[in-house]
Amino acid sequence: MTPATLTPPPSKTSGSKRSDPVPHRWTIAEYRKLGESSIFDGLKTMLIHGEVYTMVFPNPPHDYSLGVLDDWLRLVFATGHHIRNQMGFDVGTDNDPGPDLAVVTGTRKELLGRTPTSAVMVIEVAESSLFIDTTTKAELYATAGVPEYWVLDVANRQLHVFRDPVALSAGLGATAYRTHEILAESETASPIAAPTAKIRVAELLP
Repeated sequence: MTPATLTPPPSKTSGSKRSDPVPHRWTIAEYRKLGESSIFDGLKTMLIHGEVYTMVFPNPPHDYSLGVLDDWLRLVFATGHHIRNQMGFDVGTDNDPGPDLAVVTGTRKELLGRTPTSAVMVIEVAESSLFIDTTTKAELYATAGVPEYWVLDVANRQLHVFRDPVALSAGLGATAYRTHEILAESETASPIAAPTAKIRVAELLP
């Protein structure tokens, strides 16, 4: 899914003497209010560093892999967790990357009325969004402390496994995953949070 930026109106800076336009960075709260309006009707969106991105709706191969992963995760994490499928996930004050799948501790009812800010695992299914999924989104999930992040690359029939989030050098103000392993479709993957559960990458692909 290739994202495109939805350009917001310029901010009005009270008392400012500047005459040039000032970009507006949406907050999570503002993004939620936008979602309640009709402006996003028929659009799939996400908020990245204060910018609202619109994405094309997924194709059948994406939906197939998403469904297979969803079914498998619900078996693996049948107790003590619940699976969120393309739902909100707040990362900081100006990010909601809208992951395809997130494994969250606790029950749905326990999260009623709020959006989770942490997960034991996040998965994205990439068709044309591989670059942003393995760069920008990987940094966001690492910053949120998500211990394990998978990106299923449908086009190249591979699974990217990111683990061990660590802070980068002082002054960079960012976090990244220490390890990044790329598994071929003949190889087997297993979540850190459920080490006895194993699945071949090929089983996740259309």
